[in-house]
Amino acid sequence: MPLDHHQAKLLYEGAQALVRGDKERARELLLELVELNEQIPEAWLWLSGAVDDPADQRVALENVLALDPNNPYAQEGLAYLDAQEGT
Repeated sequence: MPLDHHQAKLLYEGAQALVRGDKERARELLLELVELNEQIPEAWLWLSGAVDDPADQRVALENVLALDPNNPYAQEGLAYLDAQEGT
């Protein structure tokens, strides 16, 4: 299902905020987006970078993989979290 204009704008602005280092703004925008439409793997992926808690990161990455099982970024992120938990 394609994103509507509002959803696409939230995704773009959320990603841009994260790239700028504004995690708080990115988190706000991306949480709004996943509340509107939880079927967007890219939103969950960007959100995983906008949250600080490893448990929240894991949930976001697992949501990516539920929607896109072969997503290499989510697989890599979960592997990283698993390695951090093992230390």
